[in-house]
Amino acid sequence: MQVLGVDRVVLATPDVDETAERLNELLGISFGDFFSATTETVAGENNLVSRISPDGQIDLAGPGDGDNEVARFLEEHGPGLYGVAFRVADLDEAEAHLAGKDVEPVGRIDWGDFHELFYHPRDFGGMFVLLAEFPHPVDTNVRMEFGGDAIDERSDDD
Repeated sequence: MQVLGVDRVVLATPDVDETAERLNELLGISFGDFFSATTETVAGENNLVSRISPDGQIDLAGPGDGDNEVARFLEEHGPGLYGVAFRVADLDEAEAHLAGKDVEPVGRIDWGDFHELFYHPRDFGGMFVLLAEFPHPVDTNVRMEFGGDAIDERSDDD
């Protein structure tokens, strides 16, 4: 398995927009469009909301509306580091490598050429780990191209 590096850090927050505004105000970090996604995990369907920084390195994840993994994390731990996504050269190879060590993914997302596996924190010392594969260099909100139908076209007043 070849890990190419850290793809992004995922921060859990109860209010994605408020956190994005605060990080912009304090640190000058901007975030792309608000989008929602539904992922399927062994715990069931998760309806999540997210905003990703233009460089793709910070992902603000929120619980959306409903009971899901991010909501449970926030309830137990509060806002903060939720997980780390590592970019891998070959996701199938990475999955097979980890399966050989009795580590199985708990979920998967596929958006066009972007593929990601989710691994439970119990397998990685308490840290939620995501493995991502995509054929293009990191570019401003390039992931949004694959999840375009999930973008929430809210106005700033929402």
